[in-house]
Amino acid sequence: MKDNFPDMTLIHKLKLLLIAVLVFPVLAATAQKKDLNYYQCAFFESYRAGNMAPWPGLIAEMERAKSTDLEWQTEMVKAMYGLIGYQIGAKKKDQARIYVDKANRYLDKLLNDHPGNAQLHSLSGALYGYKIALAFYKAPFLGPKSMYHIEKAIELDPAEPMGFIEKGNSLMYRPAVFGGDKKEALIFYRRALKLMDERNTQKCDWQKMLLRAFILKGYYETNQTVEANTFLKDMKNEYGSLDWIRQFVGAELMDGK
Repeated sequence: MKDNFPDMTLIHKLKLLLIAVLVFPVLAATAQKKDLNYYQCAFFESYRAGNMAPWPGLIAEMERAKSTDLEWQTEMVKAMYGLIGYQIGAKKKDQARIYVDKANRYLDKLLNDHPGNAQLHSLSGALYGYKIALAFYKAPFLGPKSMYHIEKAIELDPAEPMGFIEKGNSLMYRPAVFGGDKKEALIFYRRALKLMDERNTQKCDWQKMLLRAFILKGYYETNQTVEANTFLKDMKNEYGSLDWIRQFVGAELMDGK
């Protein structure tokens, strides 16, 4: 005579199935949260806190998604651009070279597929600038290439801020003997900021915060102390304490020494 007890193996399988049914939608919802806005805000919040440690991991996550979406890939290369700038400033040149090479590979393909994209040309111009910072003897060869892409970006889309940011960077960080001009750089920075303010579409814009840090530094470096102090107050009202700003600008500049 057969026992009337239920099949325990079947019950176990049913339990596993129930768990899967309940848990999978939660996991799927979590994964879906990691859209472009998620990464933009993650970069923004860590930058605002002065903590760049999460950036390599966030960039790696975006790479693993293997998205072919232009906006996704552009944002990913922008993050590499931001990380490289930080690494060069922190004297981590070996790490910077890794991301320069990586960003270069992405940009080569993206520009080949989208030759009329102003943001991509801006990023390419910036990347040549980073290559010069890593090996200054290459400036005579790479400088014209950088300026070609920056000017091309502005020509393609005069309403896109990135071309003006990089035009400002080229003037701010180039020695005066080679045409550098910090006051002229501020004109391009402020133009880029005006365009960003007019657009005002991105909730978490770390690049706008960085641009404002460039402007602040430019004010101090050109002895426009009143403008700098007012600008810094506005930045802190929007972003909080910004403990990292003194290191970015230079404590001696901010203290007037």
